Amino acid sequence: MAGLLVIGAVQAADKKTFSIGVEDYKNWLPYSEVRNGVYGGLGRDILDAFARQMGYTFTYEYYPLKRRDRLFVDGQVDLSFPDNPNWVVEMKKELKISYAPVLEFTDGVLVRPENMGKGVGRLKTLGIPLGFTPYPYQQLMSAGSLRIEETADYDALYEKLIMRRVDGAYMNTRIARHYWTKIRKLPQVPVSYDPDLPHASGQWYLSSHKYPKVVEEFRRFMQTNKAEVEELKKKYNFVSSDDQ
Repeated sequence: MAGLLVIGAVQAADKKTFSIGVEDYKNWLPYSEVRNGVYGGLGRDILDAFARQMGYTFTYEYYPLKRRDRLFVDGQVDLSFPDNPNWVVEMKKELKISYAPVLEFTDGVLVRPENMGKGVGRLKTLGIPLGFTPYPYQQLMSAGSLRIEETADYDALYEKLIMRRVDGAYMNTRIARHYWTKIRKLPQVPVSYDPDLPHASGQWYLSSHKYPKVVEEFRRFMQTNKAEVEELKKKYNFVSSDDQ
């Protein structure tokens, strides 16, 4: 038995291929996308640059968000991206998870122009992507003063907002801007992010409870390869400001 344990430790130390659990959202650029069964985007480009430097191979396994989180907690994927210490806290409470920041985010509410600046009391129905948790609005949800409507894809969520089926759409502001300008190719965006409404800002992290060493190596990579990371951000027109 002792011999088997030693062998297992050596194999773990020599491991070069790691699975990363990612989300299966189709139009999430500049962060990510799943196109023709292939996961891509800025997040992958940064992770792949790190893997090349370290001699690692990353395999990307995409799932619906809630399933990805469960597989990660159960140890069926080696790492998770994106993750955040404040996400699904109850599910992860028994684990010691290592995190390294990758990309900034702001999740906020998009509204039609006539509702800009009218305050949170104007929101009665909030549209969200399937699997999202609108953390800044949990108190309103618990009080029953805000109804949540989940939507499977961004196309449908935007349509609901435009057609006034929801009062606001809670989403990542950079993804929303990319969607309108690059996918819809509209010269003027018919909805806007309202910064006065409750929103959440922070980082998308790479995480692991199985391989903390890899996460720490990635943290050092991000600190010592800032110029390369900035060039990748420029490729995707990713801005580091929350002013959307």
